[in-house]
Amino acid sequence: MNRQYDISLEGLAQNLIDEKGRLPTAVELDKTEAALLAFAELHAVTPPLSMRDRILGNLYKLAELQKKRQYFTLDNLPLLTADVNWLDWEEAVKCIEPPEEFEDVYVHLLEDNEQRELSIVWVKDQIPEEVHYDVLESFILLEGTCECHIYEPNGGKRIVKMRVGDYLEFKIGELHDFIVTSPKPAKAILQTLKLAA
Repeated sequence: MNRQYDISLEGLAQNLIDEKGRLPTAVELDKTEAALLAFAELHAVTPPLSMRDRILGNLYKLAELQKKRQYFTLDNLPLLTADVNWLDWEEAVKCIEPPEEFEDVYVHLLEDNEQRELSIVWVKDQIPEEVHYDVLESFILLEGTCECHIYEPNGGKRIVKMRVGDYLEFKIGELHDFIVTSPKPAKAILQTLKLAA
């Protein structure tokens, strides 16, 4: 697997070409590699012990989700529920991208009928406070991280921190907002179920 910051010996050699265009010798390459490894070891940070359990837990959860895949197409989109598998949605909408340039929010409509409206939404920064009395809104996060602030009638506030795969449903009349906490835009599947009048 090639990672973003991996450097091959060939790449290292290319970075060490001198002003006359001479490639370094094998000995010079070995010394440079040893110096880089020593530097990395000197500045290495030991992660907290709890991180191991968190990583293993996430890997286990991902393996379980892979076992429960239910593929669907854009012609046959299921209801978005708390039991949703985000991998299925990610696969179904992988061919849909936002334009290169868009304001803070870009919405791509997937479905709109008497029962619901379903969209892919990309958010760069935030969705300001909103409240709904005629629809039941829910979403699942496919990319990025965010915080949802849910404001209580008594003036309190509940903060829900979300990562990829997390699902959230808002109650009718619940004042809420959406703030992106990742450097890249958040991408979500947003469902609004229309209530009977």
